[in-house]
Amino acid sequence: MLSRFMLLVALFGVISLSPVRADSAFDGKWTAVVVRPAPLPKQNLSITISTNAGKVTGSIVVEGVGEVPIDWGMVKGDLIALKIKVPFNNMPTTFVYLGKIDGDQISFGRRPEDLTLGQLVEFTAKKGQ
Repeated sequence: MLSRFMLLVALFGVISLSPVRADSAFDGKWTAVVVRPAPLPKQNLSITISTNAGKVTGSIVVEGVGEVPIDWGMVKGDLIALKIKVPFNNMPTTFVYLGKIDGDQISFGRRPEDLTLGQLVEFTAKKGQ
């Protein structure tokens, strides 16, 4: 009886030391078409998100710019926040993305981190296949 108890204790100890990674609903590939203020054309985005313990990693392929890594990001429940750095007005500029997931869509708002630049643009990203 004691040996079974020791075996169970050892087994639970090993399990508790194993890294736990639960995929979130945000994980995966997302696509979006961003309608920007005139005279700028629409912009296609391809967003790859990976989460681990609330931290967000991945990248965004921005039409006209290329693939940009996510510099910082976090998820909490159905909310996501992330930052990327892209050229804007011929200068590297940090953009902040805030989103809320609802099923297979994320409603995003994005704008330059420096609030004196640009303006808020809202768009919806859809889960890829």
